Amino acid sequence: MRQEAGTPEAAGGGASRQAEVRMRRLAWFVVAAAFAIWLVFVFGGARWAFDVARHAAAPAPVTLEQLSGIVLYREAGQRNEASARQGMSVFEEDEVATSAGAIASLRVFDGSLLEVYPEARLHVNATRIGRVNPAATQAQFALRSGAVRVSIPQMAEKAHTVNLVTPHGAIALVPGEYTVRAGSDATRISVWEGRGAAAIGDETVEIEAGHKLILPATGGGYLISGLLENVLRNADFAAGYAGWEAWEDREQGRADVPGRLDVVALSQPGAPDRALRVTRNSVVDAHNETGLRQVVERDVSGARRIVLSAGVRVDFASLSGGGYVGSEYPMMLRLRYRDRRGSDQFWTQGFYYANPENRPTALGTPIDRGEWVPIELDITHALGQATSIVAFEVSGSGHTFDASIGDLRLLVD
Repeated sequence: MRQEAGTPEAAGGGASRQAEVRMRRLAWFVVAAAFAIWLVFVFGGARWAFDVARHAAAPAPVTLEQLSGIVLYREAGQRNEASARQGMSVFEEDEVATSAGAIASLRVFDGSLLEVYPEARLHVNATRIGRVNPAATQAQFALRSGAVRVSIPQMAEKAHTVNLVTPHGAIALVPGEYTVRAGSDATRISVWEGRGAAAIGDETVEIEAGHKLILPATGGGYLISGLLENVLRNADFAAGYAGWEAWEDREQGRADVPGRLDVVALSQPGAPDRALRVTRNSVVDAHNETGLRQVVERDVSGARRIVLSAGVRVDFASLSGGGYVGSEYPMMLRLRYRDRRGSDQFWTQGFYYANPENRPTALGTPIDRGEWVPIELDITHALGQATSIVAFEVSGSGHTFDASIGDLRLLVD
């Protein structure tokens, strides 16, 4: 029996087919949504795994390779310090401090060497090696105070820099040789070999070999100079005696005339524009020292170069050579410095033009009389145990003398 269209049975069959179509569409939608969610998880997981691999790094402790003197070590999270031992490992967030006269050498995983000089404090921020990505490798330290010499070797496929944070700025260093000094007035970064890039506010400043970056404690800028700085103020006497203190040492028990100090303008060929002239015309041949002194207080721990230069002229001296005991020169230069034991030491250099009586001259150098003579003295070795230069003096010494000096420069790295 044939079923006619429009009957209840036909209407029921059409509704059933429509419901079936909707169910199929819903099923495909569910499948598509599930597939999309699966793709999100797959790509998200892959990205997470990639990020993990990209940043994954294994700790790489630093080794205390050499110790001299009292070196202290503070473990991460601890308040008390303990004595460090040669060969021990130093980990992230640990800190090493050297006492007066002490030196510590820290060897990093990439072969870099950090020589920490007396009265310095170095914090290990991060030392780790990337497990998959070399860019995850980090070597970062913080120099709280004092001086450190950084030696970074050349390495094949070296994808990281050695980063040093100082109180006045941070710097990234590539293979080379560097000296970093964090003082109360400024941080000084000397680039002997290699190249550095410092982050100063929003600016990145590059420092090439043969230059020094000075970051003042006051902030608000920086200075790039040569490796050697003249640490004497008003060294050409353009401002008279500003920055200098006059002093005199007379022989006790024998009254005599004092010495005399004069800043004079000059115009002779080969002479400085201005000079300090030190004179005395003794009446009774009593000993006298007359001069100027300047307080320097400059850190020179681990200095690679210290140079003293000037123009010197000696016109007259009543004593031969260095006088009776070898320390009475018509022109004398003297440095007071502090050694690694914290003791004050002196370095002295005199100038004379004749020694007919064969007096001691161990501390003196002969020069032509009545002529301006340029002198340059490399005193790096002589001050090899110095941690700081305390003061500088220039003076005339003896009985009767007449000598001059100008263009003074005390150059330190």
